[in-house]
Amino acid sequence: MRRLSWMPFVFALSLLVALVLRPVPAQAQRCTSTEGRVIDRTYSSELVDLELVYTVYLPPCYAQTDATYPVLYLMHGSNSTNRLWVDLGLPQAMDAGIEAGVLPPFVVVMPYGAWMANENRFDRLSWENVFLTELLPDVEANHRVSTDRATRAIGGISRGGFWAFHIAFRNPALFSTVGGHSAFFDPQNAPPDFNPLDLALNAPGIESLRIWLDRGRDDYAQYGFDLMHDNLTTRGLPHDYIVYPEGEHNNAYWSSHVAEYLAFYSVGWEAPSQETITTQAEATSEATASALPLSIRESGGEQVRQGGEGLSESVSLFLPATAFRSTQTRLDLDRLNRILNGEVDPALVLDSATAEALIEHGVPVDPFNRVLPPDQLQAFLWENPDRYTLLAFDALTPRYRVLRIQTSEGDLHPLDMPTYPFAFESESPNFDPALLTRMTFSGVTALARNTLTALDNNGVEWAAEGILPYVSTADFFHVSNEVSFAPRCPEADEPVLGGLCSKDAHFDLLTLLGVDILELTGNHNNDYGFNVYRRSLEMYREAGMQTVGGGESVTEARAPLIVEHNGTRVGLFACNWNGPEFALASDFLGEERPGAAYCVIDGWLREAIPALRQQVDVVVVLVQYAEYDRYNPIERQLTHFRTLGEIGADVVLGTQAHRPQVFEFHASVDGRESFLHHGLGNLYFDQPELENREFFMDTLYLYDGRLLTVDLFTGVIEDFARPRPMTAEEQATFLEKMLFEHGSLLAGEDTP
Repeated sequence: MRRLSWMPFVFALSLLVALVLRPVPAQAQRCTSTEGRVIDRTYSSELVDLELVYTVYLPPCYAQTDATYPVLYLMHGSNSTNRLWVDLGLPQAMDAGIEAGVLPPFVVVMPYGAWMANENRFDRLSWENVFLTELLPDVEANHRVSTDRATRAIGGISRGGFWAFHIAFRNPALFSTVGGHSAFFDPQNAPPDFNPLDLALNAPGIESLRIWLDRGRDDYAQYGFDLMHDNLTTRGLPHDYIVYPEGEHNNAYWSSHVAEYLAFYSVGWEAPSQETITTQAEATSEATASALPLSIRESGGEQVRQGGEGLSESVSLFLPATAFRSTQTRLDLDRLNRILNGEVDPALVLDSATAEALIEHGVPVDPFNRVLPPDQLQAFLWENPDRYTLLAFDALTPRYRVLRIQTSEGDLHPLDMPTYPFAFESESPNFDPALLTRMTFSGVTALARNTLTALDNNGVEWAAEGILPYVSTADFFHVSNEVSFAPRCPEADEPVLGGLCSKDAHFDLLTLLGVDILELTGNHNNDYGFNVYRRSLEMYREAGMQTVGGGESVTEARAPLIVEHNGTRVGLFACNWNGPEFALASDFLGEERPGAAYCVIDGWLREAIPALRQQVDVVVVLVQYAEYDRYNPIERQLTHFRTLGEIGADVVLGTQAHRPQVFEFHASVDGRESFLHHGLGNLYFDQPELENREFFMDTLYLYDGRLLTVDLFTGVIEDFARPRPMTAEEQATFLEKMLFEHGSLLAGEDTP
């Protein structure tokens, strides 16, 4: 699994944007101060017989009120002091954030841990015991800070991060939020009952904590840090996990991110409610106030609530999307709802057009969310595949991939959710379901050999149930069926040319799956003779299935299939590049023989594809290429697929591959960009190796005459005949392999 990376942004720019985007929080009446105070306080520790000190940041106008403030406790690292956070620029970041309105006023306590914080001691003299029984009571007795866990947070740097997690995980009733910045975790530095790594797996009650982890790319302590992330993931605990592309285990790194840390800790905190405090918003002129974001209720931006079959009316729709090359596939619904309510998500980056549109729909976009110019967003996500965005539906392109939403009913595409948070009624909607077409394409289907036996033993319903929920969402479902149906299979009624046949009884699998488009470019359709092939063609026609890439004659096999649906015309060609000769449609001694269309780029395809392009909106070419047990295409295949794109194909899909192959976006000389998938993999076939049981199905989302985006289904075949969705763990490993380990073409390299 790839790690999340968040590029640092210019804090001053965020403050400037914030002045427009968000109301300024409460300030004391007649108090105009914009600077907080930093003071030190000593207290006596009877446990360790020492005079100890802590530093406190008090927000502007603290002395002019009697309000109670939220509080953040921040620990220092090894061999440091209570002044570390001051030296990192925390007071300045707090002042600037409060003045701009991106931070509420709150108190920050920075204690000195002396020798206790540097020792792995967990008895009566532990730092945890000193902190909870002596420091915390002194702070609360002498400063107006919250004693409510909802407005009390704890965090730390390096060794201080260890202690913050240790204390929070052992005392989740005291804190709502915990953060570790380059936190130092080690499996050996504490017994299981005290080690945060073990507590992450078994400590009760920590599900209620908001958790943040960050480090720089070159942090020497990354092993334990990443282990904490893995343990939290294993337990299923939501947490923010950030690996910045630059930074080491030092002050320069931490100081550059202080503002982001403060924004995270204070999510959901409000300015103190006190009669003697008047909000600056009350004194703001009407002109300024009108520029501030309204709530959803005030704006009239009621969320659209759908029932049953997902979105069914025109709306203003914003979908979570990531770079196509990202291994991300899903987003938790609760996380999406928190963004809707104005919380910052460190992984989210918006373009300015989307940010403005969301504000117009009443979404209180947090100024700490990174905002980029629209022309920079795609490149940023491509270089940072662990980030994601919210994008207007009609702004999607094939280089974006929409994330599914994790719900109690499973992972759903946003369009299939009965209620989706970022769908709004609008006078100028960007999504009309009457203009959407979904076409799902699969790879090799061969209902023969061991697959045939498995179908006999288990039935077609068993074989279909794993993928049926997914393929049923498509308007058109395609399979490349390589084997014809022989009436007495495995017995033959004419000379056998090859070794594979399918049983009539298993034809019901195709109808059960709702196959609409049946590709006939496979190697084995003529194995049991030409009459069996012709008979199968008639079965397809009677079942209402459209065929492409094969037929009674060369002319019929080469004919395009044109699909017109919801305002989009899609033209499909399909052809066989590899033979064998008896599988190809031909004119043999004046006698037409049925079979597959043979691919000839410098012949009929070079003329036919541009001609088809003049008739349709999107051109899809399906190719039965030579079969290689490798993830990357050979050089010849690479050249041929690219050439198909250059002469007019918008999409080229390899339906031949028994082992799934990689993706590519290929730029043509005329400025178009084609989506090339060199191999989908087997859908139904009996090859036992795991590499040949893994597969893709690609769903093209076509909208108002163009290819909008591509959805990837990742599956694995069980028991020779039962494809199913991959588990989350299987999918993560598979996508890492296909998009990164073998993904050089997506990275822009010329050859794999």
